[in-house]
Order: sequence, then C-alpha cells, then structure tokens
Amino acid sequence: MTEPNLDGASTQRIHPALDFTSDNAYVGKLLPCKEEYGGWGKQFCLIRDDGEIIPCIEKVLEKNGLSLSSPNFAFESEWSINGIKKFTKKQKAVDSAQLFNKMKKLFKTYIELEDEKLYDFLTLWNIGTYFFPLFNSYPYVYVGGIKDSGKTKLLTLCSRIAFNGISSGSISSAVLYRFVQGTRCSLLLDETEQLSNRYGAGIFRNVLLNGYKKGQKVYRNRKTVEGDWEPKPFEIYSPKMLASIERLEDVLGSRCIPIMMKKGLNKKITNKEIDIIDPTWQQTRDLIYPFLMKNWRDIRKIYSKLENDTELKNRNWELWKPILTLAKFFDHSINGLYDKMQSLAVEKTKETQRENSLSHEIVLVKTLLSMVNEDKFYKLSEIKEEMTDHLEHGDWVNERYVGKILRRLGFTQKRRIATGYEYFLKVSEVKEWTQRLEISVVSEGSELSERTEEEGNQNTSS
Repeated sequence: MTEPNLDGASTQRIHPALDFTSDNAYVGKLLPCKEEYGGWGKQFCLIRDDGEIIPCIEKVLEKNGLSLSSPNFAFESEWSINGIKKFTKKQKAVDSAQLFNKMKKLFKTYIELEDEKLYDFLTLWNIGTYFFPLFNSYPYVYVGGIKDSGKTKLLTLCSRIAFNGISSGSISSAVLYRFVQGTRCSLLLDETEQLSNRYGAGIFRNVLLNGYKKGQKVYRNRKTVEGDWEPKPFEIYSPKMLASIERLEDVLGSRCIPIMMKKGLNKKITNKEIDIIDPTWQQTRDLIYPFLMKNWRDIRKIYSKLENDTELKNRNWELWKPILTLAKFFDHSINGLYDKMQSLAVEKTKETQRENSLSHEIVLVKTLLSMVNEDKFYKLSEIKEEMTDHLEHGDWVNERYVGKILRRLGFTQKRRIATGYEYFLKVSEVKEWTQRLEISVVSEGSELSERTEEEGNQNTSS
C-alpha cells in the first residue's frame, strides 16, 4: 500500500505580493539574481522583515518552509531596488512621526479639505494599505462631490503612495478580481456612477460588496487542459477607494467611510498638478516599506487587543478598527491622534445615519408613487409591505417606523380600523414630494432614480 507523503504539510503558504505569517512579514519583488539561481538575470524574490532575500525557486522556498499561494504573480511591489539595498544593509529606518508628517504634508500640498482630521485619516488609510492582510476587514473610502471638486486628483495621489496602487476609470469585474488575486493591490476606482443603483451595477457591485472583508472569494469556471471546466476561487479582499458624483447605493455605502469634496478656494493648492513620475512618490514608498517591516508586529498586537470604547457598533466598529489601530500606534509620537480619529469615526457614522434616514424617506415616497392612484385611505400594513419590498434588507421595518416617516412627510390624517391604521393620501401630495426630493420617473413601471447632484440620494437598503 502506498503511503501519503506529508513532507510538505509544514510549509506556510503566503501571498507573493504581501503577506504575514506568525513570525515574519514578506514583500515580493523582481530582483537581479546570482548565477546559482538560474543564471544572471532577474528572479522573483521575497524580502523578509529580517532583511533576508529569498528567491522564489522551489528548493529555496522549501528550505525556508514556504510555498506561494498565487504562483502566477504578475505585478511586483513598488519598493525600489535602492530602497531594498538600504533595508538589507540595516540602515536606520524612518521614525513614525517623520513618516506620518511627510505623508500628511503631501495631502495638504495637493488636496484642499475643510476638516483637518481628514488629512490624518487619509494618511492613516494609505499607510494601512501596507498592513491590510493583518486586519479582518479594511474600509473602503467613498469620495463624493460635484464636478471639478478634486475627486480624481485625490485618487491619483493615493495611487502613487498606497500599496500597489492601481487607479482606473473603467475596470471590469473579471479584471478587478484577477488584479486583487494576483497583486493585493489598492484599487482606486474613478467615475463609479453605475454603483449608485444596486439594480444596474451587477456582478461588479457584488464583488465589491464582499471585498472589504478578509477571506471572501468569488468563484469562476476555468477550462482545464483536458477541456473540462473547474471552479477556481479568486481573492477579492483589498483596500479600495471609490469616487463618484452620485452617492453609492446604501448597501455598498455601508462598507465605506465617506469624504465629500468641495471645489477648493485656495488656488495654490487646486492649481498644483500631480506629476505621476515625480521622485517624491518613490521616496515616500521607500520609507513605508521599511516601516512596515519594522512595526508590523506592534500593529498586529494593538489590533488584537484594541477594545471598543466608542459609540460605534457592529460594522461601523469593524470598519474603523484598523484606522483606530494605526492611530493608536502613531499616538505616542503624534499626540492626540487617537482621540481625533475616534471623534471623526463617530461624526462620520452619524453623518451616514442621517443620510440613510433621508434615503428611507425617498424609498417610502417611491412606494407611495406606485400605490397611490386616487385620494383615499390606505392601509399602513400594505404600505409597509410595499416599502419592505423596495429595501434589500427590510425585514426590520415595522408599521410604527413607516407611520413615523409618513407623519414626518406631513401625512398626518389617519384612522384606526380593526386590523390596524389607515392613512389618507392624496395623489397630488405624493407627486409634490417627488419634486421636493428630486425623484424622477425613468419610465412607467420601471425603477425610479434620483437626479440630485449635491445630495446624491439613491435607492437604498437598511
């Protein structure tokens, strides 16, 4: 009887772009290699946090107890060879305050924001893209605002300093999950207006819905050499920033921390263009990688021990925890940073809750528009049922909540019947609310969409 060979069972599978084991951090890079590893030329290698460089050759990987989880890796890190040389020679790494202040200065140089705390947030978020595999989730950033408010400029800046930053105004769902699978890239997606409608975004939206959370995968059929089809999993967890004039629909928006841009008034900032080949970007990345190698254990420890002493609950805490972890780490050198990020987290959460409340008013008016065809009393139970059908996760909605929104909209005439309550509704008043909330009918019997640019209201879920 043939016995199974379990010699490889003890190897640790790591992603070649960026990964962490219990003992080490690894970053992948194509490097000039010695003759003993296949002749002079370039070989894909792993740079380990102790300065060791490991060529990704089977016998060398086995010797180090490693195997690659994504062998068809097609996108190397943007850590320069000169920066790697300095790291392997144990040159002194940049201190935390110096790195933080350098990156924050870049945002203040190119981007005009009303809230000073947002510069701190963007600095932490971009640094966090180098650590995201340590976290159970990583928040998306939604960048909204009217035309020429600086959205694209912000995404371009982040693409130059985030981990494996890729900025695109057009990307398919297939390319998206293949990029993430192969590169663990930070995706900066511009002009994502299709994501404002959950009915029109399709597969692309579904990939994004789960890609903020560690361990999530999509499965696609792949043809084998024998001509058969087999399902293949693709990793979709990675940092993402989404920019759009219109607000994201509510379910996707709940995965995001929103930043609303306004047209800047400081011409010195707004007129300053981003030169994508400026050596500043490479210099900045060459500071972040050694920082990553030196401090990943401390950041992992803070994340594992961080307790929720905020008002945040459930997903809001899950999304903000990585940012607060990084703020806690930098707080020893940037005094007061953790408190500022706690304050911003609560502010942003309340802001989103207010927007969702208004969005539910829109959903209710849409419901009434489809129901109310004459002036008469309508059963509250039926209105509730119809409204629930318009919400993706509307099981929690009850008649009391719907009645509260009706009264807030001015529909106060009601009567009690044996089975509950009825509200008197006029066709003209319902149509008036569609104008007030800037809801327009696309076509009879079809989905309704909002045309509000500034408010960006859209069909939402709870």
